Amino acid sequence: MRQVWRIAGFRLGLWVIGPLLVGCSTASRMSQVELLVRTAPVPTLVQRGQEFAEAEREAAKNSRWFALMGAGASMEPLYPSGTAIVVREQSYRTLRAGMAVVFRNENNLYVAHMLVEELAAGWIATGLNNAKPDDELVTAENFVGVVQAAYASTDTHFRAEIAARLAHEHGFDRSARVAVVSD
Repeated sequence: MRQVWRIAGFRLGLWVIGPLLVGCSTASRMSQVELLVRTAPVPTLVQRGQEFAEAEREAAKNSRWFALMGAGASMEPLYPSGTAIVVREQSYRTLRAGMAVVFRNENNLYVAHMLVEELAAGWIATGLNNAKPDDELVTAENFVGVVQAAYASTDTHFRAEIAARLAHEHGFDRSARVAVVSD
């Protein structure tokens, strides 16, 4: 078995897109990156074709969890298209900046994006790979749940060796959860 440092993989994606999510202040950007690293689950790598089955298996552990299959590039590089996620239903009042959440957009489609900032009318959210935040706010009415777990194929560009290298170069938070991946 190999271990994938969750925090390192997320840093890879945020290193590329972090400046898009925050203001120009370096201190502000770093605090936002750290917040996102601590809250969003990094995908567990599984055999191609097993992503959704693994998410369903995890979701079956709790009646308030369910699995979705991701499509599109808005959450790359963290969640490449084809990543399956487990969504945990929870109270809107518990939301915090940096969480990966699922909401229904005006077309009633599920959207999985990251929370950036809370406003009086709702939360600003964005895809990690998007140049600008979503036009729609995440509100109590359209909020579905929080991403609990994610499963991506081992042949995606999110590789264990890249995550390990980044963790070695930048250090990693020992309190962060790790994903164990079987060969």
